[in-house]
Amino acid sequence: MDLVKQFRSYIDNDEFLFAPGVHDCVTAKIAEKVGHKAVYMGGFGTSAAIYGKPDVGLVTITEMISHARNIVNSVNLPVFADADTGHGNPLNVRRTVQEYERAGVAGIQMEDQTHPKKCGNMPERHVISVNEMIEKIKAAVDARKNQDLVIAIRSDAYIDSGINELIDRGHAYIEAGADVFWPLLYDCKGVHEIKKVTSSFNNFPLMATLTNYSATAYLTLDEFKELGFRVVISPFAALSISAPIIMCLMQEMKDTGSLKAFSDKLMPFDDLTDLLGLPEIKKLENKYGIK
Repeated sequence: MDLVKQFRSYIDNDEFLFAPGVHDCVTAKIAEKVGHKAVYMGGFGTSAAIYGKPDVGLVTITEMISHARNIVNSVNLPVFADADTGHGNPLNVRRTVQEYERAGVAGIQMEDQTHPKKCGNMPERHVISVNEMIEKIKAAVDARKNQDLVIAIRSDAYIDSGINELIDRGHAYIEAGADVFWPLLYDCKGVHEIKKVTSSFNNFPLMATLTNYSATAYLTLDEFKELGFRVVISPFAALSISAPIIMCLMQEMKDTGSLKAFSDKLMPFDDLTDLLGLPEIKKLENKYGIK
């Protein structure tokens, strides 16, 4: 089964899917090594990895596609990619979907924010009109050549208009062709509002995030499943944990000029090269007589 069809099967067969966020190829390979079924390439991690900047709409579609292609080529897993706002109007959305599809991703996620978009955890986010977003969704659906490509749609409407508007938009987006709906609930008042949302969609595939912040802070995957979600991602948990560890390492080397304090934490060189695929390269060298 190809990876796009495999990802689609997770959605269509009522399977619960967790896709950890990956910000580069190494993170993706680690996710694959420990046994995850798919990975999510988010805008926050991509912006941090290639620019060292926050997720405020600075990364172009060309850069997002290039980053996605590299991650797709580094693992044998479905890659679920952030398409932000679709990078413009419905015509731009068409190109975004087509380019992501050519890059080999198994699914995309698009949101109804105004441009320039911001990370969903940031304040001062605003949404476009329902009708404008519906046309963008229709353009995305029309643009995909492979009908197995999953199109997930996120709404940030809660922060502007509250829970009823969020639910209404979800139904409108599903009618327009969304395969998965992501009701962004970081700003909600608690689990009772989450339950109100999930109970409004009759087992339609809903998406959420595994986080350490907001109303969903520290909910477990089992709890998300019980609440009625079918797809869960953790957009930048890997980045959030690696940054302070690297900072400690850099500080230690600056202060002591030594790696001794980290001697039991550094990955052995052979393990690192194994993770990066050196054994497979060695086999190819032998096959083609490369000395």
